[in-house]
Amino acid sequence: MFKKILLPIDGSDAALAAARLVIELAQCQGAQVCGLMVIDPYLYAGVGQASTLGQQAHSQEAAAWAEQHLGVLRSQCEALKVPFQSATLESASVLKGILEAQQSLGCDLIALGSRGRGGVSALLLGSVAQKVLAQSPVPVMILKA
Repeated sequence: MFKKILLPIDGSDAALAAARLVIELAQCQGAQVCGLMVIDPYLYAGVGQASTLGQQAHSQEAAAWAEQHLGVLRSQCEALKVPFQSATLESASVLKGILEAQQSLGCDLIALGSRGRGGVSALLLGSVAQKVLAQSPVPVMILKA
């Protein structure tokens, strides 16, 4: 049914719990898992060497953090013999990063973990999962932690 499943993660418990279920689903479907980390861009707008050094430090730290978490997914996929591909995008909007990755990687399902925040908190802050669900051109599976 699904051939490529996009699995955006942020290192949270909700994302890791969703990952286990998605990898098992991919195994049953004979699908590939595409792990995704969306990294915030460096926002300091200074000039000179301090800005460059800060940007380099931010990029290195973000890349290491992404590789650590995507490495966990890779290991889980390898253990179940599920094909795996990883991507890291820099975007000020997690939503835009997820939708861009879905399109460029050709994924036919987006699977997201959700913290299940409710009430006023959800109303004021919104939810990446809710936004993806509303704007995705492909099916979205939301897994509550």
